[in-house]
Amino acid sequence: MSITWSEQDLADFSFRNWSIDAANLQREQVRQGANPVEAMGPCTAGDGLVVLSKGEKANAAESASRMLSSNDACIRFVPASGAASRMFALLRKPLSDSLRQRLDSEAADFPFWTEAQRSSLRSLPALERSAAAVKWMLDEKSGLAHLPKGLIPFHQYTDGSVRNSFEEHVAEWQQLAGTAPIHFTVPQAFQAQIEGLFPASANASTSVQMLQTDTLAWDVESNDLARHPDGSLLFRPGGHGALLANLHAVAKNASFILIRNIDNVVPTPSMAMRNSAESHLLGVCVDLTEQRDALLREADADDTRWKGRAVEWLSSFDRSVDANWSVSKLLEAIDRPIRVAGMVLNEGAPGGGPFWVRYSSGAISPAIVESAELPEGAIGQGTHFNPVDLICSVRRHDGTHYDLNEYAERTMFFTAKKDWQGRSIRILERPGLWNGAMAKWLTQFVEVPVETFAPVKTVVDLLHSGRRV
Repeated sequence: MSITWSEQDLADFSFRNWSIDAANLQREQVRQGANPVEAMGPCTAGDGLVVLSKGEKANAAESASRMLSSNDACIRFVPASGAASRMFALLRKPLSDSLRQRLDSEAADFPFWTEAQRSSLRSLPALERSAAAVKWMLDEKSGLAHLPKGLIPFHQYTDGSVRNSFEEHVAEWQQLAGTAPIHFTVPQAFQAQIEGLFPASANASTSVQMLQTDTLAWDVESNDLARHPDGSLLFRPGGHGALLANLHAVAKNASFILIRNIDNVVPTPSMAMRNSAESHLLGVCVDLTEQRDALLREADADDTRWKGRAVEWLSSFDRSVDANWSVSKLLEAIDRPIRVAGMVLNEGAPGGGPFWVRYSSGAISPAIVESAELPEGAIGQGTHFNPVDLICSVRRHDGTHYDLNEYAERTMFFTAKKDWQGRSIRILERPGLWNGAMAKWLTQFVEVPVETFAPVKTVVDLLHSGRRV
């Protein structure tokens, strides 16, 4: 269905470097809504998911150490653009009895209070502490909910010092990789403040989500695109999948990118354990990269043994691989970026997991699938959970870098319902950074200890005893 865009619409598209075709496609996507992925079944131990033996861990750690000692080989990438509003959402509605009782008992234990605030809370009658704590946390001027999640102090140490998530990520990365670069995507309004946190020893940088990755929204009531009262289109950030552009920019400066979420941090005593598990993932990715590159260098159309090796190697990444494939088709299937993703045993945490997925190309490959993407019958089938701990191999065997945009599955977008100015709208998110944006990568899932996953999804998570050390 064709549509006539206004001059203001066209100007807004030009400002974001959109083509008319791109705008038309977005309109159709947000109007129609996303479709479930074709999940063929969960990836489990021995079937799409690797559980490393003690010897395999030692070999992986050796490969990782070799790569970490190379100059400019590795970089940490931390998506940190999100606000903390979701962390505090449960405080904006009437508190449950259990939550009120917990806050009355433990409200003074949050790591982000000043000593004066902590003392004041403890001086109150127990039944008044929850109300006071909620009021302080949600205060429009001095509260925490308006901040980026990474700026909220997550840990308090015995010497009285506190660290927020940005600071803990830098400290953990320096323990693992020394002066290797670390990069955060951040909200533009807080970029300067965040950059001021980094010590001189940190090789840290930041970027903001690009305007060209904004998306359109659909007004459910009017059954048309959502617009402001002045008639201009409503544009919204395109979700974490929009950060593919930032990741691609960073990828030009490294061979391996290690991705972890901003809210998944641990205090200093637990960093060595996490870095050990991280080195196993990196080592697996290094070894797979070297195997891929050897196959590409040794390709020979007249060598049937090479073809057999190629088919065997590819079969763990794609169930549709066929021994009758031509050498050129095998080379195309092999010559792709690689990601190794750590997976923890599912203990009821919400979010995505590893599944075998059939794509429109016919490939049946391991994929990280969000619960919102799964057909109803597949929800709850998975044995493992995605904590977002990824190692990405982004350099070709000839030294050039992959164009990461070429390996995204654009049909794997998200839609969700939101309230906006009292109206119901459907929003559009670009293919998720570790979902559709990496759908055409070669993917290997590896089990990691559940202790490596320490997320902060709600403010109550900060009352965990491990947050005060």
